[in-house]
Amino acid sequence: MRNSVRPRHTSAFPPASEVPSHTADNGNQHQAAPEMFNILLALESARGLLSVRDVAELLGKSTFTIYRMAESRKIPSLMIGGSRCFDPSVLALWLSKKEPSLATAARRLKTA
Repeated sequence: MRNSVRPRHTSAFPPASEVPSHTADNGNQHQAAPEMFNILLALESARGLLSVRDVAELLGKSTFTIYRMAESRKIPSLMIGGSRCFDPSVLALWLSKKEPSLATAARRLKTA
């Protein structure tokens, strides 16, 4: 058996230090609370196609659930070379149609 080193998975999302933050009334800059984090903003900042692992992390679901949803066409996906991939712009559009309040929250966070 070959002794091979598999590359570590790198996320398509920016590092945690670049997660959107908001300014409190006292003017101190601090990390956004999880409830303030918006999925659409994360999708807009994603680079390239997303993997099942990326989408599972973003939606807070297991990879098995994401595969099952994609196969039953409950979430938009692509098959490229036998791998399941997700276009972040298509996912953002799908989510904003599915849950219009996300689009409203994203606009509010962008202007804040």
